[in-house]
Amino acid sequence: MSEETMEVDAKTRCHGGAAGNGGGTERRFAAIERDVAVLVSNYCTKEDIARVELKLLDRFGRLDATMAELESRMVRWFFATTVSLAAVAFTAGKFL
Repeated sequence: MSEETMEVDAKTRCHGGAAGNGGGTERRFAAIERDVAVLVSNYCTKEDIARVELKLLDRFGRLDATMAELESRMVRWFFATTVSLAAVAFTAGKFL
């Protein structure tokens, strides 16, 4: 076997270029097609993204309402605590 023939044979085995390679190329292409099909099946559609966006907007709206309610509660507690402490301070000031 000449060096040129051996070189061509080695390239053929490494790259799967020969027709008589036992169907290796076809198996590899089938595996690639299967992998691509899995990737494509996992893509999101515009409708999926729009649905997620609507869910997020709804949840952020509820979060805003909850935060406003908590803020209102905190202001009331702060005001009540301030008034109570002022009353205690004035009462203590009377007795001194």
